[in-house]
Amino acid sequence: MAQSRQVWRKKSGGRVKTLKVRHGLALLGLLLASACALGCDEISAGTSFWVRLTSPVSSFTAHPGDHLSAILTEEVECGGVVAFPAGSRLDGSVRKVHKVGWGFRHETAEMEIAFTDVTSASGTVVNIQTVVAEVENARERVQNGVIHGIRSTDTPQGRINSRLRHLPAWNPYSDVGLIAFKVGFPVFPEPEIYFRPGTDLRLVLAVSLPSPPVASDAVKIPGFREEEIPDLVRVVASLSERSTTTDLAEADITNLVFLGSRAQVVAAFRAAGWSPSDAFSLHSFLHTFYAFLDASNYPQAPMRPLLIGGAPADMNWERSLNSYAKRDHLRLWQTKENCGDNLVWLGTATRDTGATLSVRYHRFLHHIAADLDAERSKVLRDLTIAGCVSRMDYLSRPGSLHITKNATGDPMYTDGAVAVVQLQDCQPTTTAATKMIATDFRAGNRAFRFARRQILTFRSDIWRANIIYGVYDLGRMTVETLHPKQQPPVEVADTMLTNPRRLIAAVGETQDAKQKEEAERRPRTGDETTSSGLRQALKPSPEADGHTWP
Repeated sequence: MAQSRQVWRKKSGGRVKTLKVRHGLALLGLLLASACALGCDEISAGTSFWVRLTSPVSSFTAHPGDHLSAILTEEVECGGVVAFPAGSRLDGSVRKVHKVGWGFRHETAEMEIAFTDVTSASGTVVNIQTVVAEVENARERVQNGVIHGIRSTDTPQGRINSRLRHLPAWNPYSDVGLIAFKVGFPVFPEPEIYFRPGTDLRLVLAVSLPSPPVASDAVKIPGFREEEIPDLVRVVASLSERSTTTDLAEADITNLVFLGSRAQVVAAFRAAGWSPSDAFSLHSFLHTFYAFLDASNYPQAPMRPLLIGGAPADMNWERSLNSYAKRDHLRLWQTKENCGDNLVWLGTATRDTGATLSVRYHRFLHHIAADLDAERSKVLRDLTIAGCVSRMDYLSRPGSLHITKNATGDPMYTDGAVAVVQLQDCQPTTTAATKMIATDFRAGNRAFRFARRQILTFRSDIWRANIIYGVYDLGRMTVETLHPKQQPPVEVADTMLTNPRRLIAAVGETQDAKQKEEAERRPRTGDETTSSGLRQALKPSPEADGHTWP
């Protein structure tokens, strides 16, 4: 009996050890599975969060501590796994603000806002520390997380007014001209900061976020089915890679293809908050000139015609905030191709970053951002958050240009891929506001604004309408012209596709070796390049920006 008990104890002890080993292996498996699902230990500091305000904020009415809300317009990933899906809610507050008010103390407004909480669709709240890095298409500038407003007197009519004040001292009769100028152009930009619902901000993570969550409920936009790829490859290979000006100079690079009906295209961009451009007319010219003087925006500003195959764009779409000089714009051509039952639309997307009066072209000239891929992502981001995209893939174009210039000398760089998007009837991914709500903001009543204008004008004249400041201002402009800020050179490796989605070779898989060799040997024009001469290729022409490059 004692011996049988001893044997049983040995057996039971073995079973216990076996169970312990199995439990340990199971726990290790769970840990490994969770680590693989997470994909990374932290979201590093400096990671960008693209958000869209769902509540307005103004330097004129805001106070420190006021609540702000927004939604993510682009998912945030960690190690290839979605941590925060698009549509997640963000909550923050105003940290610091000072308004212009009457203008006695401040000429410009300042505001600092921060978002500290992210709430996913499942209700999980994660604390984050962010700072504002950019307000998209805003006339305001951001420095060290602080948003700085404009100075109302730092406008064309403000500068002219300050210079003309000296004329009566030399010629008393010129005072009549000064009065006529003020009456003819009674424009005074609003100096207070105001961001309406629908304003896009780029936040930057100030402190790394350890152990980020995994959004198991995140919905990814699927790619096209394998049997559909050959037809897409055929379509993309047949499309033009560049648009041209009316003088047949090479202009923008095509980087988007949409599949869908005209009604779907129109509904998609309207739902995403984009506006069609107006035709050139006397009314649009006057509206543009007013926006230029008022430092405000013209949401339907005319767009210069570009051609593909000798035909102008069938649609022109744009999105702006509060600046005449900055806007996103997209030109679309309906091609002769069809993909199944869908029409094929070819597009060029670029972002205007500034406007100047060009002596060479005898008109106002917009300069574009060099990174075309960032603007391509902007278009896709807006359409996706509006729920208008059903499928999407990137198709490469081997032999295409990576670095070149547009018709006015602005540098451009791209990975060379084209995004192919299947549109659908829009189904917004969130019930929150996803498009710009058009509201005009004016601080106070008319009497207040008139008094503030006189105070700010008098204050500016005291400081700037004198010979000493005039010499300083002329010297500053001369130095900036002779020694402009250099753009950092762009390496070809930096222009490769970094989007985690698959990249399909649209041309390379259908061409034989001889065709590839011919594509690589095709003649280049101007300063186009694919891998060499990067520094020279990125230098804008002197006529385009008024600067001389060393």
